[in-house]
Parts: sequence; C-alpha cells; structure tokens
Amino acid sequence: MPLKRLDCNDGHSEESQDELLADDSDVFDFENRSSNLTLEIGLGDLNEEPSTPASPGCVSIESNRESVGYVNFEVISAERVKDGNSTYVVYQILISGHGIEKTPGILHKRYSDFEKFNVKLRKKFPEIMDSVSFPGKVLVGNFKNETIAKRSRAFEQYLNHLMSLNEIRFSGETKEFFYENEISNANEMIASKNYSDAISLLEKCLPVQEKLIGTTHIDVIKTLCALVVCFQALKDTERALKYSITGLSCMEDSTDNPYYLPLLHTSIYLHWMLGKEKTHLEVKLGELRDRGIATETNTNLLDTVVKEMKS
Repeated sequence: MPLKRLDCNDGHSEESQDELLADDSDVFDFENRSSNLTLEIGLGDLNEEPSTPASPGCVSIESNRESVGYVNFEVISAERVKDGNSTYVVYQILISGHGIEKTPGILHKRYSDFEKFNVKLRKKFPEIMDSVSFPGKVLVGNFKNETIAKRSRAFEQYLNHLMSLNEIRFSGETKEFFYENEISNANEMIASKNYSDAISLLEKCLPVQEKLIGTTHIDVIKTLCALVVCFQALKDTERALKYSITGLSCMEDSTDNPYYLPLLHTSIYLHWMLGKEKTHLEVKLGELRDRGIATETNTNLLDTVVKEMKS
C-alpha cells in the first residue's frame, strides 16, 4: 500500500505532522523517573519468517534487481536517554523481509540520524524526494508514550516509502545510513586481525544488507566472504563452511566475480577438513576447466577480501 503523504489535504495540519517526529532536543519530564526509559512499541515472533507483505507498512519491490523482495520496517522500542544535559530518543528498528537469514536486521537511530539522511537524499534526488514527507523539528514540553508511538509509526512510513523507490534503495546514501560505517569498522578489524569483533559487526550487518539490497548484491557477497575468513582464522571450521556454502549459492556460479574462485577453493578445503562430501564442488571446478576457464589461482580468499576492502 503506498504511503499517504501527511498534509493539510489529508486532514492533518502541519503542526500535527511535526508532532509525529521531534529532534534530539526533545525535552522529557524526568522528575520521578529514571534517567533512561524505554517504551516497548510492540513486536511479533522474531523467529517467524515473513510470508507476504500483508500489512500496510510492507513495501513490495518489482524490478530488475535480482533476489530483492519486499522489506518492512518496524520500530519496536524507543528509549529515552538522558546524557548529561542532553536528552534524546533512540529508536530500535526491526527490518524484516525475504533473505537467506531468518533473523531480522536491527538498527538503532536517533532523530538526527534520520535528519542527516533526509538532507542528503533531498540534495541528490530533489525530484524524487519532493513526494516524500519528513516532519520538521519542534520542541515539545512533556512527551507521553502515545506521542512517541506516533513518531515511531511515522518513522516506519518514512523508511517504507523510501525503500519503495529503487533509485534511493540502492543509493550510496542508503548504504551509508544502514551499514557502511559498521562494515568499514569490521574491515579495519580484519586488517588488524581482530576477527572476533569483526564477526560481531559483520553478523549484525548481514541481515540488514540482504533484506535491503538482495542476496546477490556484491556487498552481501563481500560480507559473507569476510565472515568465512574470520571464522577460518579462528579455526571455527563449521561456521566458516556454513558461510562459504551460502556465499557460493548467492553468487550462482558467477565466475567473473573476483570472490568466486577463491571461495570455491576455500569451500572445497573446508569440506575436506570436516570430512564432508566435496565431489559436487570438484565437479564445478572440472566444468570450469572444460570451458577454458583458469581455475588455479595464487590469490586466496583472505587476500581477495583484503584487496577488495581497499577498492
């Protein structure tokens, strides 16, 4: 269901629209209250795999972007944080949709994060963003749970509207907002051989990436290969194998992908290490040779991951 823009014609004044979203300078009454308060917005079964975009918040994407389906955003909690003289709200956002991971993605964002995102999008996509409503800043005296819940619903509509627009969904600005900083930090950790902390960031980003941009997107492939490298370095062969199998399935025999052959060789090795059947992978190598493709490579998966980090 398309997003209805909030304006006077819809029976909403600009004042009431602004009340839906407020900035980080929102003032809360913390008298007789703890410093940090969390409002639970409501959430279904996290283990339940989404089926169809039945709710109005779900966005269906029909495009030539392979493996990209609907994505849905739900604010599941809003935490009021008192930090010295500063008071703000941190929204916890659940991202669900089709993907290799049943686990939903989770984001934590402040109003200022949304505002910066919105400014960048309006600068790059002025015509497209002209139809997207983003409430302005207001100061309110006492926030009630009902008001915060309304803001949360407005954030959901804003994100679902944006992600129904492919130019925005696959833009660099969206990548930056959702996961780029975390991936950059994970890459630095891999370079410094801090594999455990890198895994924490990569596994946090993977559900977000694959639901947002699809399982065959190069960013998803990079994350899967980085996870293989990290788990292999920590001698967790089982989990390294798991991600190697997933990575190969996402690449769909894309021999022109720089990760494909290194990952294929790595997966064969991991199967051998665990005493698992690897004939099907060796057959793939043989088929590639028969097609005249050089299957031997001096570049292992770790070298490829590190090289692609810098590109």
